Amino acid sequence: MRRFLDMLVYGGEKRVVDGAAPPQIGRRLFHVVAGSCIPLAGIFLSETVMIWALAILAAQGLVLDLVRFRVGWLNALFMRSMAPLLKEDEAGHITGATYMLIAALIVFVLYGKEVGIPVMFFLSLGDPAAAMMGRRMPGPRILGKSPGGTAAFIGVGATAVAVLLATDGIDHHWALWVGVTVAGVVELASIPPDDNLAIPLLAGTAMFLLGV
Repeated sequence: MRRFLDMLVYGGEKRVVDGAAPPQIGRRLFHVVAGSCIPLAGIFLSETVMIWALAILAAQGLVLDLVRFRVGWLNALFMRSMAPLLKEDEAGHITGATYMLIAALIVFVLYGKEVGIPVMFFLSLGDPAAAMMGRRMPGPRILGKSPGGTAAFIGVGATAVAVLLATDGIDHHWALWVGVTVAGVVELASIPPDDNLAIPLLAGTAMFLLGV
């Protein structure tokens, strides 16, 4: 149980630290493509189908993580075969992909498609944009991250909202713009255990409470 709690608490990541290795391109690309598949599917599928699909995928990811922590050779095989897509510390922590699926399941169950679709786009598009832009920008850091990266996150998220509105993917509500700002602040704060969980849950909750 203690190991499980440790995994939940220490799963976060910092975007910019002096001397840190550059982000893996494969991981960022996977985050964008795989992460965007969730809200795209939400546009075309019913909420019931989405919830069942996310429940199955999240359960599979969580079970795989918990099993590999107990089976050393399986964990080593997993980390070796998925190396381009994983952080080193995910050898002992739940993966960001699993956290993303859990977060998507929760927001679709609690808040529905009107919140789930935009908030998952905030995560899938904004988070990599913040990481790549923040690393390249000079200037002061807040909690090890660049405010410029946060601005990139919010800009990309706002663009996603504009595209969704223009294509009738979601209905307009003023709180969508508040939601993307909240998501950017949460990404900057790196709230444990992982951005992939904290961003959708906190931004989604804010949007829901404001009437989305």
